[in-house]
Order: sequence, then C-alpha cells, then structure tokens
Amino acid sequence: MWFEHADRDLHAVLDLLDDLGAIERDRGMADPVFLDIDLSDAGPELLADMPPELAELLGVAGAATDPAARERADARREELTTGPVELIRLTELGTRAVRRRLLAAGRGAPLVGELAQAPAVGLLGVLAEDYDPDAARTELAGWITARGEREAALRQLTDAVRTMAFRTRAQAMLDVLLAALPDGEGERLLRRLRHDTQLAPLALNALAQRELLSPQDMTDEETLLVLAESLLQLVELAGGGDGAEGVLRAQGSQARDAVAAALDSAHPDRAGLDELRQLAARALGTHGARLGRARKARRSSGKGGRKRRR
Repeated sequence: MWFEHADRDLHAVLDLLDDLGAIERDRGMADPVFLDIDLSDAGPELLADMPPELAELLGVAGAATDPAARERADARREELTTGPVELIRLTELGTRAVRRRLLAAGRGAPLVGELAQAPAVGLLGVLAEDYDPDAARTELAGWITARGEREAALRQLTDAVRTMAFRTRAQAMLDVLLAALPDGEGERLLRRLRHDTQLAPLALNALAQRELLSPQDMTDEETLLVLAESLLQLVELAGGGDGAEGVLRAQGSQARDAVAAALDSAHPDRAGLDELRQLAARALGTHGARLGRARKARRSSGKGGRKRRR
C-alpha cells in the first residue's frame, strides 16, 4: 500500500514537471549504467544514508544478506532489464534548474561554454576527465573560436600536451583532440605529429589504438616508438617501483624482449627509458649490459627505416 501511494505521488510530481516543461517522458529500455554501479569502495556514510529500498535494488549493505530483500531487488532489476520502462529526461529548463540547485548546495556543476577562457592545458585535462564526446566537441569548438586564429589555437593545444609530464595524462589530452576536432581534423593533426620529435610516440599510439594506422603502415622506428610508449605508460599506471616490477615479472621473457626493443627506440623520454631499464633489471634479473647487447644486436640487423612488408 505504501509503495502504491508513493508511486501515485511520484507520478503526480512528474505530471507537473512535464506540464512545466522541465522533463520529457518516454518509454524504452533502461540504460545499464543505472544498474551497473560499483559500490565496492563506497564509504560507510553513503551506505548509512542510502534509503533501504535503493540499497535493496543495488544489492549493497544488509540488503545483500537478507533473502527476502534480495528477492525483491531481483524482481525490480528484472523489471528494468526485460522490457520497456518509463524514461525521464531533463529538458534545457530542467537542467538549468538542477544546476542552480547543485551550485546552491556547493556542488560542482560545469556548464558547456564556461571554459572558453581557460588555459589550453586546463581545458584538455577537464575535457578528458569530465566531458562526454558531444559536450567535448562543443566546448572545444567554442574555445578555438574564442582564440580567433584556428592554427594558433591548435598550436596552443598541442603545446599543452607537450608540457604535460605524465605520459598517460598527455595521451588522454591528445585523444581528446583526435575525437573532438571536427571533420577528421583531429586525425590529420595527429598524422602531422608523426614527424614531431616529442609528440610522435603519443600521436602514433593514439592512431594505432583507434585503428587509424596499421602496423604495416608504420616504419620500424615508429613501431619501436609505439612499443616504448606503451611500456612507459604501463610503468606509470602501475605506479613504478614494486607495482611495475610485478607487471614486468608476470610477462617473463616477452617483457625482456619488449624492453630490449623499447630501449633501442628513439623515444624522447630518455629518463623514462632509463627507469624502465632499471625496473626490468630488477624484475627480470637482466643486467643493463645484457639489454645493451640486445639493443646492439637489433641495430646490426640492418632493418633501419624500411616499412614492414604488407
């Protein structure tokens, strides 16, 4: 009975919001994002304040151990996954109202267009972390327009990537340019950066990951740059030290060969390569001299800058 009254009251509110133009209503399949929430790291405050019905639906806290609650939660999840349900979307008016409430409560609520005067490095960092693809395209277009001269704006953006010390962060920033620039401009920009001494590894990696550049279309030197870049980012993601050593150790001889090839590359991050060499020596029991001999052997193979056979 309580749920029936709550359902009636909720629909009365939704009818009113619909009449006001704050929401749009439709029927369709529920987005899986609302069912695939990972609360394994949720703090006790969140779980303590969560309504028990929501806890049941998400299968957390005490609801997960109560058979009756688990049965009710399974029934609700089945309802959301097996057929059309009512879908509610905010209109522009509703979005504006929700944003005002969030700001009044001290919450962050970015607005597309408000980064027009942001520095390039800050813009790309925020787009990479907080924006969906469509919003990123709109925000980036507004930022470039505010600069007036398009080529100068693009130089600012690539220089921002160039100054980023963390390789995974720089990769994410370059990926934003590839995805958010219109009409293939991002791909053309990254193809030009193949010849940039500092940014070539990142550009090649981005093109390869999106299958815009095949291994057969890369020279041997470019293939080594991509390999070195992948290893350096792997070490960075693993946090260096013991974490990176464990990753390398798990790969065994494959890691040894990959590290030897990476050290033979012309990758511009020499300090990163030196750290990689030391990590590999500790993880794989390979002395720097042995890696050096492997590099020397590769250089004497005479494969230089030829492209791979198709």
